[in-house]
Amino acid sequence: MTRVIHAPIPEAFSGLFEPHRYKVFYGGRGGGKSRSFARALLIIGTQRPVRVLCAREIQLSIRDSVKRLLDDEVARLGLGGFYRSTDTELRGRNGSLFIFAGLRSSPEKIKSYEGLTHCWIEEAETVSRRSLDLVAPTMRAPGSEIWLSFNPDRVSAPVWQMFVVRQPPPGSLVRKVGWRDNPWFPEELRREMEHCRAEDPARWAHVWEGEPKLVAEGSYYGRLLSRADDEGRLGRVPVEPGLLVHTAWDLGVGDSTAVWFFQHLPAGRMGEWRFVDFYEASGEGLAHYAEVLARRGYRYGSHIAPHDIAVRELGSGRSRIESARALGLNFEVAPRLPVADGIEAARQVLETAWFDRERCGRGLECLWAYQREFDEARACFRETPLHDWTSHGADAFRYAAVGFRREGAGFAPLGQRKNLRVC
Repeated sequence: MTRVIHAPIPEAFSGLFEPHRYKVFYGGRGGGKSRSFARALLIIGTQRPVRVLCAREIQLSIRDSVKRLLDDEVARLGLGGFYRSTDTELRGRNGSLFIFAGLRSSPEKIKSYEGLTHCWIEEAETVSRRSLDLVAPTMRAPGSEIWLSFNPDRVSAPVWQMFVVRQPPPGSLVRKVGWRDNPWFPEELRREMEHCRAEDPARWAHVWEGEPKLVAEGSYYGRLLSRADDEGRLGRVPVEPGLLVHTAWDLGVGDSTAVWFFQHLPAGRMGEWRFVDFYEASGEGLAHYAEVLARRGYRYGSHIAPHDIAVRELGSGRSRIESARALGLNFEVAPRLPVADGIEAARQVLETAWFDRERCGRGLECLWAYQREFDEARACFRETPLHDWTSHGADAFRYAAVGFRREGAGFAPLGQRKNLRVC
């Protein structure tokens, strides 16, 4: 007989019940990561026998583990008759087992575990690369999974680099979650968050929005996006049938290509910019992106590309702009401006832009985390942008700002050079 458990879990965590080798959920405070992980594992443990290693980088005693959290969830879910808790482990009537260990202090012990089906690494931000390399071969049972939950802190953290900055390993589910994804976000935390946002926006971006410290402190667009959120400009933005959809591209060579989809309503000096969609992929040719545009089914206007699209490739003798034309994509080339001018143009657009939060989610993450390069030796930010996973989405947005021919504006690119501000 199937056990019926009333255990609500936020929709953002539904992927925990799907098969993935790595399940990585990160973000700011109040998103419900730990509680959702605990509930999901306990539910799965009632449905079939599991052997779960609950790990942290350092665990000096059982008090440092998530055992107390699991015990509390057992009580909340009314599973006291199914799970039996001892001083060091949690056992289910069907043979499910939860054990607890520190990765750094018990490497040989962890290597000896047999038949593990799940490994949950809590506070994975602190885990070393050596420990990550230890866990993977330990989880060798067919269908075994590695779950990681963390609040980002350092841009250099191995887990951030492995799953967010770089292409994650095959079979990875990587999700950024936060307080907006938690339908039970308590009012006490909301008041604390709003106070933090008003008093210290950089700390708010780090603590509540889940940006690493250096990203929050060196962000080009963070405060403008926070203001847009406050003003309700990050939400649901329907595609207006009476307006053309324009696209702006950053074309990667051997890496990611990013495309912003936007509509523009002439009004005032800047007009109204509505960013309705975003797409990014890696390792694909122009034909793939032409198919993506066709599937979207929008009524298209301008397609804006960076200046280097006109460069001829040595192998074929054709430029990518010619290759795109053969696929039905007629690109307009954005002017070649200094990056600083382009960033200032993007800032002007962000002053009044609207974004569809769901369809533009990945693009918004790129803009929010786009930051100046940090000089480790001098402990300060350089004037140049950091080239990382955010660059393609941010560059494509910049090309929209400088390359779109606004109605009645001729072709005067936005963005006169100023002392570039970080916000």
